[in-house]
Amino acid sequence: MDRRPTGDAALSRPTTPAALYVRASTEHQNYSTRHQEAALREYATEHGYEVVNIFRDEGRSGLTLGGRVGLLTLLEQIQTGQANFTTILVYDVSRWGRFQDIDEAAHYEYVCRRAGIKVCYCAEIFANDVSPIATLIKGLKRAMAAEYSRELSVKVFNAQVRLTQAGYKQGGSAGYGLRRMAVSASGQPKGILGPGERKNMPSDRVTYVPGPEDEKTVIHRVYAMYLDERMPEVRIAARLNDEKVPTGLGRPWSVHLVKQVLTNHKYVGTMTFNRSTQHMRSTRRANDKNKWVHREHAFEAVVPRERFVQAAEERRRRRKKWTDDEMLDVLRDILVEHGRVTPELINSSHGPSVKSYAFRFNSLVSAMGLAGISWPSLSRGTITRFRLRCVTRGITNELNRCMAAVEAKVERLTPRTWRVNGVTVRLLCTRCRFERSHPCWKVTVAHTPAVDFVIWVRMDQANEHLEQIYLIPVAEFPEHQYIWPSTRTLPRYEQYAVPSLQAMFGLAKGT
Repeated sequence: MDRRPTGDAALSRPTTPAALYVRASTEHQNYSTRHQEAALREYATEHGYEVVNIFRDEGRSGLTLGGRVGLLTLLEQIQTGQANFTTILVYDVSRWGRFQDIDEAAHYEYVCRRAGIKVCYCAEIFANDVSPIATLIKGLKRAMAAEYSRELSVKVFNAQVRLTQAGYKQGGSAGYGLRRMAVSASGQPKGILGPGERKNMPSDRVTYVPGPEDEKTVIHRVYAMYLDERMPEVRIAARLNDEKVPTGLGRPWSVHLVKQVLTNHKYVGTMTFNRSTQHMRSTRRANDKNKWVHREHAFEAVVPRERFVQAAEERRRRRKKWTDDEMLDVLRDILVEHGRVTPELINSSHGPSVKSYAFRFNSLVSAMGLAGISWPSLSRGTITRFRLRCVTRGITNELNRCMAAVEAKVERLTPRTWRVNGVTVRLLCTRCRFERSHPCWKVTVAHTPAVDFVIWVRMDQANEHLEQIYLIPVAEFPEHQYIWPSTRTLPRYEQYAVPSLQAMFGLAKGT
């Protein structure tokens, strides 16, 4: 039976204030918000409703409440008593939402009904009351709406897998050093897509092509720094930022971006899909590698595959959790194979790097001793360099503690340069040299960026221990790039000597 009243009856009945709720996931749906609104207004006229408000969710999925500003605003007005309507007109059950938990859709409707506001699904054949038959049909409709989304998700995923296997990109940006190319259904290139641009035909596909030469050069430099210079990602990013190399993304280089260049298979011409999963608006999670979808040689590579494999092996080496005994065994193996142990041999092996030994055992020399390897297998210069690094690291940590203790305003300009309360200082730890038979120390007083003071840390003549700390004002040496204090001229610099860093910051007892 047709429950709609005749035109005269509708006109004679007092109007009821109503709000419209319309939603469409995309602008290409058969029932866009514009079509829904027209149908709902016609229904309102025929059934004696006066439309006093309309809530829209354009291009929003019905799987969750998140991001649906229209429905959120509607529920907020109802719960706060601001609603100026008593009925909500919705086109059908699916427009209210395709929640995978059908009780969620029922809950939001109950929130409205508890406030005395009725929800009416205008295109459905049942009357939305609390009768058993209406409740049963509505539950089935909600389950059907949820199942439709699930089936559609499966179909879309399967289509994306097939297109990836054919060598086409499934959404997202290209990344550094690559560009997106639109191709026709017959495989003919149609042009490069800029940031935010989309292909103009549904039958078109998108693939990758190498980016500009300058970006490709930077990518090769990243691999060279990582493999040849054994630099960590954080230092690679810092060097590129220091050189003001643009990323093309509107932000500086980061560890994440460097890691992407070193690990993403797209740089060797492989199209990859399904590395992570977020089906039906669930929480994103990483997939096991056996679930990834690959198409090798899908487009021109930027990095040779051999180089990419070397980077992967290097990453595994660096990430391996070496025990102390394993690290020391590597040193012994190097000694047996080469008859000596040097930093170059350590870094060229497949074991931990020199920096790993220095970090774990405080110095390479200490690691050598624990491995039972005599120091003569290391050159005197190598031993001195590592001692200097240890002293520099210790002084740097102490400086940071002192600056924090006095609550100084600190800006770090370089790893060894700070601006402290407007005064620029640089830390310099120097070894003892023997020039013309006199022990001396080379102190650089001209730096970039320019500094006001040099904190000079002087090693003893054997370069085994810290001998003295000085705070040298650079302005007193305007014509010098270097000064060369020697055992004969050291008394001239005693006026700049400080007992300790604590005393320099006024933290020593009795100051």
